[in-house]
Amino acid sequence: MDQNTYIEQAAAHFRALLTEQLNRQARMSQGSPAKDFSRMERIVIGLIPGDGIGPILMAQARREKLLAAELAVGRVELRDIEGLTIENRTAQGKAIPDEVLASIKDCDVLLKGPTETPKGGTLESANVAMRRELDLFANVRPVSVPKLGIDWTFFRENTEGEYALGSRGVEVPGMLSMDFKVTVPAGLPRPPLTLPGPTAKPMWPSSPRPTL
Repeated sequence: MDQNTYIEQAAAHFRALLTEQLNRQARMSQGSPAKDFSRMERIVIGLIPGDGIGPILMAQARREKLLAAELAVGRVELRDIEGLTIENRTAQGKAIPDEVLASIKDCDVLLKGPTETPKGGTLESANVAMRRELDLFANVRPVSVPKLGIDWTFFRENTEGEYALGSRGVEVPGMLSMDFKVTVPAGLPRPPLTLPGPTAKPMWPSSPRPTL
């Protein structure tokens, strides 16, 4: 394949990506407010076993009878979501098959087991695709070691920058590889995030989001 053909293919690819990201910006600008779980009469929790030890972990989670009181009065529903397996994702050639994504979006909360990402090939990580589809913009990791005086919370960017497109760049075999970093205005400001606990306080003001 000659250089001009690669350039034409890359231009068409970039046009598609640009259109997609402009549509994402428009969709995020018109997004609905976050759910207030304290005011919801019923909360649906989707259970996604995933791959490997995922089904074992999910079975144990059910044995623990989590949220037993809420389940008993119908405040919470546990809903099984099948199909987010490496076999099904590979067969359909999609990080999240359409029917699985539809079931996920019908839930309010997800409890998800591990999912495998194939080595090599072009199949995207299910986690990366889920963050983007559900706009899960922050990975929040609290770390507490009282005896060492450690009470930290780490925030990691999930959907902007390099995470927006993952590995959907351009490659000219044996010559170059190029990835894209994307930032849209609607993805930067977010409402304050208040951590739970007796000393709860806003930790994330409405300003450009940090990337850790």
